[in-house]
Amino acid sequence: MNKFLTLPQGVKDFGPVKAENLKRIETVLLEEFSYWGYRRVITPLFEYLDTMSAGIGENFKHRLMKFVDPHTGEVVVLRPDITPQIGRMVATQLSDHRHPLRLCYSGRVVRYEEKGSGKEREVFQLGCELLGLSSTEGDSEIIALALKSLNRLGLKKITLNLGHTGILDVVLRDAGEIRDDLVDALLKKDQEQIRKIVEPSAIPNDVKDVLFSLSDYYGDADILHRAARNERFRSCVEEIISVITVLEEYKVECDISVDLVEVKGFEYYTGVTFEIVSSSSPASLVTGGRYDGLVSSYGRSVPAAGFAIDAEALMQSTKSTDGENQVHFIIVPKNHDLRGDAIRLAEWLRSSSFKVILDLNGSYSNMIDSRDFFDGDGSFATYGVIKLESPSEIKLVESRTGSIREFSNLEELLTGGGL
Repeated sequence: MNKFLTLPQGVKDFGPVKAENLKRIETVLLEEFSYWGYRRVITPLFEYLDTMSAGIGENFKHRLMKFVDPHTGEVVVLRPDITPQIGRMVATQLSDHRHPLRLCYSGRVVRYEEKGSGKEREVFQLGCELLGLSSTEGDSEIIALALKSLNRLGLKKITLNLGHTGILDVVLRDAGEIRDDLVDALLKKDQEQIRKIVEPSAIPNDVKDVLFSLSDYYGDADILHRAARNERFRSCVEEIISVITVLEEYKVECDISVDLVEVKGFEYYTGVTFEIVSSSSPASLVTGGRYDGLVSSYGRSVPAAGFAIDAEALMQSTKSTDGENQVHFIIVPKNHDLRGDAIRLAEWLRSSSFKVILDLNGSYSNMIDSRDFFDGDGSFATYGVIKLESPSEIKLVESRTGSIREFSNLEELLTGGGL
């Protein structure tokens, strides 16, 4: 294929069916967010490098798509995440708003990915941020909202994975020069490599015991009571237990698992973390947690918790609703003299919330007369085709059956046609 007709690595087009499903997901989620009091904000597609870098985790700093603003010569970046932009807004233009602030967003983010990684560079996200509330109730609200939002889309068989960065902070506090190697081994949960790294180190013995028995620190929620026996972790574990207690009051529908040594995002988050996954999607549907240090990067100390939803991963896990987006009627006037009547009928149907194609140049005429057009599934027009043969002869051909109903004028069709 001609190179100039292909897309860059990591981006894609969305055809009508996928685009409409994506829009449906966005509409449902934003509506659910609004029911919880979250108000939408819109942020710019790119920002100055220094501004964005202040609010993103180390994981994103090497994944920025940069370019030079031709007008100012400043280095700018395409946003890799929307949460830092909201942090900037809260510290500046929203600084006089009463807390807690409940904000939500939807939009695309762009991240540099290595060639062959298989990851998308452009991701469509939706999310919520709860700012100015530092409590178990705040963490629980944001997690419950994420779960209930997925439920609204029909997802029931989902798993909530909970963690807490405070536990990993304790584990890594005395790691010294072995810290980076230990983080890599923890990321892979490579027990043999962890033992090899930790055994000769000066890490306290009770922390070594934790690292040597990682399987005791991830699994179902029952592990929390065992983990709480360790005084170093007790306060963190108790926070997770409190969150689960509040979630039970929300009557959330999900399985719950716990990973107290989850490494992903630990340099960004500052407390309870969570991820929502489904067996129907290889990617996480939702990631989030508490990040009390974010807004302070922009000059104001404001506690915060939130989440981001990967809309495309969610689209793979929810049922397609192509039928909701199909055309309802196709109107075909036999000649130009009937154009005015055809337009009037189309406008009336559209004002009644029907989706209508007005075929003024006869594109569908030959297809309508063939047997293949009415194949029983309404793939061309859900309800049917309206053929204007003359001012006194109108035919409604029903899509699913091919049966024909005849009317003597438009008024008779509109009043007696069941439209």
